[in-house]
Amino acid sequence: MKRLFSFILCTPLILTGCWNSQDISESAFVQGIGLDKDGNEIKGSIEIIKPTSAQAGQSGGKSSGNHIILELRGDSLIEIGREFIRITKRRLNFGHTNTIIIGEELAKETDFPLALDVLRRDQMFRLNGYLFISDKDPREIFNIPTLYEDLSSTELVSVLEQTKFISVYTPTKLYEFYRFLIGHHFNAYVPIISVQDSVNQKVTAITGTAVIKNNKMVGKLNIKESTGLNWLLNLVKGGTITAMLGERDRASLEVKKAKTKIVPHLEGKQLKIDIQTEIEGTLADNMTLAKLNESFLKKVEKRISQEVEGLMLSSINKLQELETDITDFGLIIHQTSPKEWKRIEPEWDDIFANAEINIEVNTLITHQGLTNESLHPEQQKPDNNPYRFFKSFFSR
Repeated sequence: MKRLFSFILCTPLILTGCWNSQDISESAFVQGIGLDKDGNEIKGSIEIIKPTSAQAGQSGGKSSGNHIILELRGDSLIEIGREFIRITKRRLNFGHTNTIIIGEELAKETDFPLALDVLRRDQMFRLNGYLFISDKDPREIFNIPTLYEDLSSTELVSVLEQTKFISVYTPTKLYEFYRFLIGHHFNAYVPIISVQDSVNQKVTAITGTAVIKNNKMVGKLNIKESTGLNWLLNLVKGGTITAMLGERDRASLEVKKAKTKIVPHLEGKQLKIDIQTEIEGTLADNMTLAKLNESFLKKVEKRISQEVEGLMLSSINKLQELETDITDFGLIIHQTSPKEWKRIEPEWDDIFANAEINIEVNTLITHQGLTNESLHPEQQKPDNNPYRFFKSFFSR
């Protein structure tokens, strides 16, 4: 009872404040960080949330809408961060930073993750921010007008939430990036963000995947190869697949379930990889005049399977060309056969590059959408027309 009484007396004292609290009016909240190379120095840019009552400054950066963009140069990120205080007149707060953009020139430097070391070492930074690599200056990315969000960083993160609808890129958080480097022996993958023209305006778009080997960027996967990587990593949760059925005919599948299983076989230094992928989905569109029957659906399933197989092969071929394993091939061998892995690890790049890949994809259409009919003449009978009531309904 005495202990409970003492706790009740002390609780108000504990909750009255924090010893290391930071006044909001004295803080500059950094939403995005950009890093690139400028000669022998690092060029750092930040996107700061603009207080509603604040006015844009006349020097040190550029303001647009609800954000302020600043840029400085220095020998390290921590040095640049301290110099920013001189310009912002406020202490930088990185508690809400959700976007880190690395310029391609810096990413191609040996051991570029060392420039990010403070992000995982200092408790001020969040490890669940998203990492990008860009072929443009990060400051240019932050300055592109947004379509929906007030901040460029927030809009970049929001696009990653749409992965389940397109499955053409793989989001990478900062803690995942470091996990990849350790688990995949200094190899990793990072989405590439770039700038594109759309109806007389510039917009940001994810255009592929950067391949990281031995702590530096060694190549890129295009959109098709990035999609194949998603299938290889068993990360596809949705999206659509379109397959050609003829010169002009095509059909699409909306993915509802997908699972990829990888089984490696190692004989000496010869590696064989068996990949089995199971797909279930709904017929999304039928841009043919074919009769919608079992034979047609089997044809679509076969072509969808071939399309997915081609996506995975395109990704594997590029990675083998780069001699860089960012799949789970090596990781699976390491986990299932640690002694074998220890023996082949020094030569893994060469073993991976010459691996024999066998892919089997099985597709099942479980639903035909909202109609079981096609535009085939035999299936378009007047008494079976689902649209025959529409005219009288809309004319009321």
